[in-house]
Amino acid sequence: MRRRGLSATRYRLSLDATITSADPLLTGTRVVPSLAAGASSSGTVTVTIPTNLAPGIYFLGACADDTRVVTETSETNNCRASASTMKVGRPDLVISTVSNPPATANPGGSFSVTDTTANTGAGPAGASTTRYRLSLDATITSTDPLLTGSRAVPSLAAGASSTGTVTVTIPTSLAPGTYFLGACADDTKLVVEASETNNCRASPTTIQVA
Repeated sequence: MRRRGLSATRYRLSLDATITSADPLLTGTRVVPSLAAGASSSGTVTVTIPTNLAPGIYFLGACADDTRVVTETSETNNCRASASTMKVGRPDLVISTVSNPPATANPGGSFSVTDTTANTGAGPAGASTTRYRLSLDATITSTDPLLTGSRAVPSLAAGASSTGTVTVTIPTSLAPGTYFLGACADDTKLVVEASETNNCRASPTTIQVA
């Protein structure tokens, strides 16, 4: 293979050891300088996996001159697959613990909530927001009244968690009743997760809003 001029080595993930232009492209490129016949260039680059990549077992592929700017003797031997594979999984954000609310409160009143947001999935999760709701039953949904006050959760590696405390305020328009406190991980739906149905947890005890 004879090369002249700058080229770009790009990286892909493939379900088999044959790397092609149809395989998902990773973000991250290495610029390769002009190379004389027989010369080589080594380097390290950080790559990012697409957030919409399907979970699976992948080979990592490196493809020389992947943008096809160099005219070569052969254009069919530019890629090489890694010897080993990697498992790609999506994150799964859940609330592992949430504190109990006070026994009673008034509409417009405030109280503190402590929760632990955990990533129980197989992949890293980007930054997210945990928000809080009141529900007439222990099943917390997006239709339950939202409390004022949210907690910013940092990026979490697989298996990591974040605990914090925030002050929340009950809406002044909330009808009197007995409510469960709900904490909902990634309540603004910014993180693509393995499951989007297990983000919320209800408190063990209830609060009487009067």
